[in-house]
Amino acid sequence: RTNVISHGITLSVLNLSTSDDEHNEQPNINNPVTGVTLKMAFDSSPVWGVADLSEQKSERFTSPESLDMVHRLRRESSAVLVGRGTVEFDNCSLSVRRVELGEGQEQPVRVILDPSLSLIGGDQRDYAIFNDGLRTIVYYSQTAIQNKDMSLPSRTDDCVIFVPLAPSKDAEQSDEILSLPPLQIIQDLSARGLTHIMVEGGPATARAFLHAGVVDRAILVRAPVQFQIPVPAQMDEDTMKATGLNFIGKTEMGGDVVEYWTREGLEWPNPENLSSWP
Repeated sequence: RTNVISHGITLSVLNLSTSDDEHNEQPNINNPVTGVTLKMAFDSSPVWGVADLSEQKSERFTSPESLDMVHRLRRESSAVLVGRGTVEFDNCSLSVRRVELGEGQEQPVRVILDPSLSLIGGDQRDYAIFNDGLRTIVYYSQTAIQNKDMSLPSRTDDCVIFVPLAPSKDAEQSDEILSLPPLQIIQDLSARGLTHIMVEGGPATARAFLHAGVVDRAILVRAPVQFQIPVPAQMDEDTMKATGLNFIGKTEMGGDVVEYWTREGLEWPNPENLSSWP
């Protein structure tokens, strides 16, 4: 455990465990996994739908077995990263719940990319992630407070910290997540002792990290459902290949098809049995 002081706030962090045997619910800390692992889930449509606009609220559409895998991956990660939209639409906790943590292991740090600080304000109390007492880092554009004439909320604990970043010079105006440079985020997290980052969504965040070339491996879940009005992920196999990832195999998981991708020259944590990690 290390104590990192950022902007006058002390954050306790723990380098978490890594490899997990398929038949062992406790993580194996002997073979640490580092880098960035992307996890995304899609329907079976050609546009790789990530949500259904015909539904009034977000519903899980993957199998319980795939959901267990997601929680194992969270357990194997020192931080779980999402964009602002995932918090806003899902009110997610991003914590490990469906599998047991290892002895002495802490929950992964939650990382939120909120360039314009749109989550902060009168409705902040409505988001569970800001009120459950678990460690959270919010990255935002250093111009956000100037543009909004606002101040960050004062807190009596050190669970949530806010980290300003200089906006990316080549940011696409149509995709706000690109205004925060993924490489700088990964480097800052590494400096805090967080060495295995799980990128869990949404699609804009996934594309930003893929295009920045910082994704080391990816787990893509394709569910046997087709949305009535799918929200396209705006990514496909060509996107994965163009960012230096190679398809190395797929497995079936509770009716879902799970694809495994890894960077050229980088071996999967357990290459002999892809589904045994995480």
